[in-house]
Amino acid sequence: MKISNLKFTISNFIKNPLFSGSAVMIVGSNAVSFINYLYHLMMGRLLGPANYGELVAIISLIGLLGVIPGSLNLVVIKYISSAKNDMEISSLINWFKNKIIIASLVFCLILLILSPVISSFLHLSKSYYLILMALFFFFSIQSLLNRSILQGLLKFKEMIASVLVENGIRLLAGILLVYLGFAVGGAIAGFAISVVLGWYITVYCLHYNELLRSKLQSIPSGNFFSNHLFPHQWWEVFWFKNKTKTEIKVDLKDLLRFTIPVMVQSIAITSLYSSDVILVKHFFETKEAGIYAALSNLGKIIFFGAGPISAVMFPLVSQRRAKGERHKRIFIYSFFATITLAIAILLVYWLFPQLAIRLLYGELFLGASYLLVWFGIFISFFTLSTLLVSYSLSVGRTSVVIFPLIGAVAQIIGIWFFHISLFEVVLVSCIVTGVLLALLLIYSAYGSKVGVGDRAGLQTGKDNSKRPYKNKRNFG
Repeated sequence: MKISNLKFTISNFIKNPLFSGSAVMIVGSNAVSFINYLYHLMMGRLLGPANYGELVAIISLIGLLGVIPGSLNLVVIKYISSAKNDMEISSLINWFKNKIIIASLVFCLILLILSPVISSFLHLSKSYYLILMALFFFFSIQSLLNRSILQGLLKFKEMIASVLVENGIRLLAGILLVYLGFAVGGAIAGFAISVVLGWYITVYCLHYNELLRSKLQSIPSGNFFSNHLFPHQWWEVFWFKNKTKTEIKVDLKDLLRFTIPVMVQSIAITSLYSSDVILVKHFFETKEAGIYAALSNLGKIIFFGAGPISAVMFPLVSQRRAKGERHKRIFIYSFFATITLAIAILLVYWLFPQLAIRLLYGELFLGASYLLVWFGIFISFFTLSTLLVSYSLSVGRTSVVIFPLIGAVAQIIGIWFFHISLFEVVLVSCIVTGVLLALLLIYSAYGSKVGVGDRAGLQTGKDNSKRPYKNKRNFG
């Protein structure tokens, strides 16, 4: 009897969306990270130091500019996962699509206008690199929206598959074009090609999603090629047409009430794991900065390894909260799963620091071995903090973003004044993120009792007066 109960419990645990979704996201994200590692390894060998430095500068610019559109991810996930029914999901997708395509066009136009200034600042050898970047950003923003929709619908397999294919194409196209002699231009063209194909895969996944198929415009008749590869008029891959007679008008004031805090959170989180590297490059010699960069990449294994747990938790919590169902258990499972993964990696860094560095970076970076476990502690605190911030945002407590923002500023100020050694820099980050984690734990415990900041986002329970969108009759 006990054995059968144990089997039933294990079966239910495996079938739980948090477990299955986290497993897909963790495996997929680590596969993506491995592909990206191969990409940088191959580009460095094929391009040489000078050209590779130019490519990395462009990739860094892409990452910096991508923070703003990237902040839309949580916004879309929250709205889609919290929608009351299938009709609302379809209408919300249509609304977001129409707005995002205009925003992405404006974003790319601004990038092109500023291209001479950017090219001069980065000392780029070719001006057309930024034209390829604009193309990359246009389709990248569309892909980001589509993947956010898939994540909001809990379609983690489709979402991670599109990312894997995109990064795989980027690796292969980049190697081929650079090998053929196109150098940095070929590598950037590989970026553009991969993001266009990755975007189309997300479009395909959305249009053939069982949940949406009955809500979207009927697929026109035609042969297999036209129906399955190009199933719509060319403009319909950007706009979803609604078959329903009701459209949903999103309350822009409520949308901004959630979007702005999420944007602040994205900037603060990005700063917490990148500003230390920039400041070390500013204050230290090249060799020490290189050692710290290796530490940073090794430490981020904890963040990128456990990060998918938060990515799965967010839509699940939003969805359950919108339905008036209990969601704290999902957060507790996520929190302890993150702690378990972080401790496991920390043990490796503590017991075998030299082995970890030697395997990934070689003998030249062994001077960083004594710092590895300390950097791992810093990233563990940071990872748990991002999980708590994500949970607070998923339940509408947008005021939580003030904590990572203060933490990011404190880290910059701390490193600016205390940087006698690399250990001191890491210690500053450990203290800042440790205090940040403690404050977030207090905020989460206090907020759950009194409902601190529980305003923004969808309210699809009994009180419908706070819903961020409202039904509007479409007589057209």
